[in-house]
Formats: sequence, C-alpha cells, structure tokens
Amino acid sequence: MKIRLPENKSEITLGQYQRYVKLLERDLDVYSFNRRKLEIFTDLSFQDTAKVTQVDFEFCLNQIDKALNEEVGFVSRFELAGIEFGFIPNINDITSEEMKHIEALDNLSIGEFVDSSNNSNSLDSLHKLLAVLFRPITNKDSFGNYEIAEYNGTNKYSELMKQVPLNVSDGALFFFINLSIELQNFIQKSMQEEPKREM
Repeated sequence: MKIRLPENKSEITLGQYQRYVKLLERDLDVYSFNRRKLEIFTDLSFQDTAKVTQVDFEFCLNQIDKALNEEVGFVSRFELAGIEFGFIPNINDITSEEMKHIEALDNLSIGEFVDSSNNSNSLDSLHKLLAVLFRPITNKDSFGNYEIAEYNGTNKYSELMKQVPLNVSDGALFFFINLSIELQNFIQKSMQEEPKREM
C-alpha cells in the first residue's frame, strides 16, 4: 500500500488543517483519533487506515506532526487552480470595505485569528480572511511588483482558499502577528514619550 505523506506545510491545505482542528475537539480514543488524523492528511480512506502496519502507522503520524510543526515565513504570492494570487501589496492602502469585512468575519478581528485561545472559531473563517488578503494578480513587472484585482467580497474565492497551502495561510498570520507587535511597541513608546513632551 502506497501512502502519500506531507513533507512540510506546503503539502497540507488549509481545509485539511481546519478538519484537523475540528478533530481535536472530538472525544475519541487515541487509536480512532490517529486513524482520523491519517485519513485527513493522506489519501487513505478511514477503512484503509486500519490496514496500515504498526511501524508505518507510527511513521506516518510522526511525519504528519513534523510537517505540522514546521516554521514558515511570509509568502506574498502563490498559484492555485491556474490563478496567481498576491497579498495586498501595500497594507497601508487597505480600503475601509476590506477592513470592515476582515473585522466582520464571525465578529473576529485579525488579532483574534492569531490568538490561539480562540483557535477553532477563528479557523472556521480563515479561508474567508485569505480571500480578502490574497486576490488574483492583474498586472506585474520584472522587478517583482504587482497589482491585485479590486476587492469585490469574498464569495468568489473563499471556498478555493481552503486549498491554499498551510505555509501560505500561516505566513499571512505571522505577518499580522509581527505587525501587531510592532504597533503595540510603537503605541507604548508613544505613550511614554507623550508625558515628556507635555513637561
């Protein structure tokens, strides 16, 4: 029996990860949980997971965990279903409508998407968030600059975004974590300097 295993996050889709997080919430015995985990991250059916030898079973689970725990960086462009998508080129140019939709997703802000304490609810809508942040590239030059399609809501691409490699979605979230940290540091520094200015 041949089993296709993910070697890293680029071989895991956001949709698979969303299913995995739902699996974590279920009250299953360890064996059933591990079979479901194999089903999600490989091309095996649930029935076929019972036919895997014990040595291969453990190897597969270890490989999946290794792929899930891989650290990733920010990815600004990727191709999916023959379409090249790009991250909003200049976050300062985000429109009020885009920001409104980001914040309206299940009444969550970007900060709550990256807050692990609210992981499950946030992940349910992460594909919609990605449909705001990544859109088809409409124009690009030889220097790596590009323009993306105008924002027209998330309906057209949100379901497709469930097929986004996990390294892309994680990279976008880490971008916002770093941005949030920088903003907090700036605000704290500003608040400390303000009393000095008043004196």
